[in-house]
Parts: sequence; structure tokens; C-alpha cells
Amino acid sequence: MKQQPEPTDNLAQIVGRDLLSVGRIPMILLVLVLVSALGVVLITHHSRQMIAQQEQLLIERDQLDIEWRNQILEESSLAEHSRIERLAEQDMDMQRPSRDSEVIVK
Repeated sequence: MKQQPEPTDNLAQIVGRDLLSVGRIPMILLVLVLVSALGVVLITHHSRQMIAQQEQLLIERDQLDIEWRNQILEESSLAEHSRIERLAEQDMDMQRPSRDSEVIVK
């Protein structure tokens, strides 16, 4: 027979008494369900953190890609023949050799 709750018992005592009267297997299953639920919550939290980190890394990759393209454009503009020729003439006082000063080696 079930034990009737006394009027002075609080809810926690009633629930505790009911849980102890159920048996071991349902208690073990209850614990396993709670552990499983906690595992699901933790895995969901970690996967959301990883997705956020992936988004940050993709944004950073795009920024670095844009910077790389700008560096390539700058390198190609600095290596133009006309610029190099102009710098050689202005900064180093270099001139193209005339036809008379050319020497052909055989």
C-alpha cells in the first residue's frame, strides 16, 4: 500500500519518497536520460561556437584575399618598364646608349 502524504510534508519530501519507492531500474534510466540531455546541450553549444568561429575565419580569409589582390596590383604597377626607365633617368642620371656608343661583341 502506498503511503499517504502527511499534511506537514513538503513537496520535495513527497517527490523524494515517490522516487525511492519506484525502484532501481527507472532511477538508472532517469539518470541516463538526464546525462544524455546534458550531453546534447553541450554538443549543441560547442557546435554553435565552432560555426561562429568558422564564420570569423571566412571573413578573415576574404579580407586577406582582398589585401593579396591589392598587393599584386601594387607590385605590377611598381614593376612597369616605363616607371623603371623614368626612375633610372631621374634618380641615377642614366641614359639610353646612342647608336655610336654601342659595341657589338662577336
